[in-house]
Amino acid sequence: MLAEPLRTKVWEIADSYYSKHDWAHGRSHIERVLKMAIEIGKQERADLEIVELAAILHDIFQNREAHASIEGFRHETEGSKEVRKILAKLGLADRTVDAVCHCIESHRKRSGRTEPQTIEAKCLFDADKLDCIGAIGTIRSTFVSFDHKQEFYKEVDDIEAYRRRNIRQDGTIIDSALHSSNLEYELSLKAVANRMYTETGRRLAKERAAFMDEFYDRLGKEMKGTM
Repeated sequence: MLAEPLRTKVWEIADSYYSKHDWAHGRSHIERVLKMAIEIGKQERADLEIVELAAILHDIFQNREAHASIEGFRHETEGSKEVRKILAKLGLADRTVDAVCHCIESHRKRSGRTEPQTIEAKCLFDADKLDCIGAIGTIRSTFVSFDHKQEFYKEVDDIEAYRRRNIRQDGTIIDSALHSSNLEYELSLKAVANRMYTETGRRLAKERAAFMDEFYDRLGKEMKGTM
């Protein structure tokens, strides 16, 4: 774990990037991912200093990507570059900086350009994905829909046609206004539990995924008036 003076400094820096009012990707999300990443890290015998640094800093450019609508801007890639500068200024060893940056570069489920190679990166990936599913994931999905002025629930006649029309090959969304919470579930969140890298993550994901599956199944029936 981090020494307290370093932890305090890292959080001071992180707070300059994260919104306190963004429940999906702001400070509250970071705190939840941090707790889960540390717990997974303990079970998986990871380097908890690497895990903690990566968890605190992993989404510093997510808000910039979400609201910029710039094709090709990827928060995990650009965020890793920024974190490298931050940690270098703090005087951390090159080995530590490299390890943390790899965690951040490989934490994203939607693109998967860089696969997690280290146990620390796998712990961060799983912790971040656990926050996408279950009760918390359902609330976060709602928050994102409202934040992007989407309909919460939208029926499409052909979901694969919608995927071709509005989802890029890397999984990013072309026109966010056409998306919705249930479409995000169908095209992305439904598969999250099967992408866990650690045994601990797989165990925790199973129950959360079952809750989310039941929620969206019931939501669809209620929206169609069949329940």
